Amino acid sequence: MLLVGTATCSALASAFRIDIDPLASVLVMGNLLVLGGALSSRFEGILRGGLLTGFAIVLIGVTTSSVDPHRWWVPSFFFSPAVLLSSLSLLAVRDGVIALKNRTGMPLNRMPSHRVLAVGFAIISLLIYMVIVPSVDAYLDSFRERPNSYTIEELSSLEQLRIRSAKLAVFAIFAYFGACVASFINVVAASAPRGDSIALRSSACPKCETAIRRIDNLPLFSYANLGGRCRHCVSKIPIRYFLVEWIGAVIFGSLFLLELITGAANVPGFPLYMHTGILWIILYTKWPVVGIYFYHAAMMSCLLMLGLMDLDRLRCPRWLAWSMLVVFAVLPIAIPVLRPVAIDAQVPIRLGIDMTHWGTQVAAGLIGGVVGWLLGWTARSSTGRGGWRVFPGRSLPLGMALVGVSLGWQAAITIAIAYLIAGGFLWISLLPWHPTRRIPATAMLLAVVMIHHPGWKWLASYWPN
Repeated sequence: MLLVGTATCSALASAFRIDIDPLASVLVMGNLLVLGGALSSRFEGILRGGLLTGFAIVLIGVTTSSVDPHRWWVPSFFFSPAVLLSSLSLLAVRDGVIALKNRTGMPLNRMPSHRVLAVGFAIISLLIYMVIVPSVDAYLDSFRERPNSYTIEELSSLEQLRIRSAKLAVFAIFAYFGACVASFINVVAASAPRGDSIALRSSACPKCETAIRRIDNLPLFSYANLGGRCRHCVSKIPIRYFLVEWIGAVIFGSLFLLELITGAANVPGFPLYMHTGILWIILYTKWPVVGIYFYHAAMMSCLLMLGLMDLDRLRCPRWLAWSMLVVFAVLPIAIPVLRPVAIDAQVPIRLGIDMTHWGTQVAAGLIGGVVGWLLGWTARSSTGRGGWRVFPGRSLPLGMALVGVSLGWQAAITIAIAYLIAGGFLWISLLPWHPTRRIPATAMLLAVVMIHHPGWKWLASYWPN
């Protein structure tokens, strides 16, 4: 009914403007097409869906050829080409579903649910709004007349909305990639210590052992769509998987906001960029910043994996532990910008040894790993006693060694001190309320690293130079 009412009013309003607006006749025909599609069932399916899609393409071409940059939203929002395009898209999606049902003979109860259709329509609308319309407009702009002079105007509220929605989409892509990484980490943390295959097996329900379909294996969305239950046996899916995927999204999303688009301004010793933000760092790609972002995100993801192993009282396999240490030590040797903190930085003593560039990186990795392992072993021995609220996971020395290799021995010392302070705080705050509850050591280390990272450069400034 909403489509019918909007299309009727829009058609009448456009009919009175045909003499003064060339686009009004297109709006009248489009709204009549929407009325026919909403009220009648004739020609439903592939024929009517193709007609609706074709007219939507014509509407995009005619509207973007206008010299008025606000043409999509006039004369008013509900009577605008943008609303007409959304109505045409919604009806085209509905006819596509009907055509699929008629062709496959699929019963109605097995057709996509209204939730799936709503999500699909939202995705299609965003693609049209942020990709198709700007692309067509950029193409048609090459055929327009070029003025001799340009007037700089402030962006309208709708243009600002498009820019902000595009930025939000870029952020969502990076954050969701983190959720996908965390979903894989769930598998590695549960399979690697037991000697099970990681990559050569398909995901299956642990209760009924039925293979999980791809549509049910999407991080975050599938859990919410299924209501936290298996589609086949309706058994509960542990909420741990959902929470770990959220933690992965938080890791990648927070680093996106605090490190990537700031040009790694939080990293001591990293070169400063005059222009930052999504445009200058991602679209005009600054590969050193992108590289150090993924390097730090991967390190935190490994700490998350070790924390999950601690939670299950599992030991990280030696081959996996050595693989992580070697990879995080070798990458800065090949790409020095990944570890910009010099081996003698933040201390008043300067080494007088003349070392090659790769030799300095090798020494920094070795010293950072050894210092981190020793600090981790000491922290494990200290916080695992008596009233400490942290149970002494076997992976804590390995996690601190990864921190030292990746961030340098200076950051490892700062993080170890913060870890002990956090352990003492938990002992004071949780002892009266939860005398038996303990937190995985490496999980707390991950939390400390994430809190330390935004203020890394600020904390480094307090070291004696």
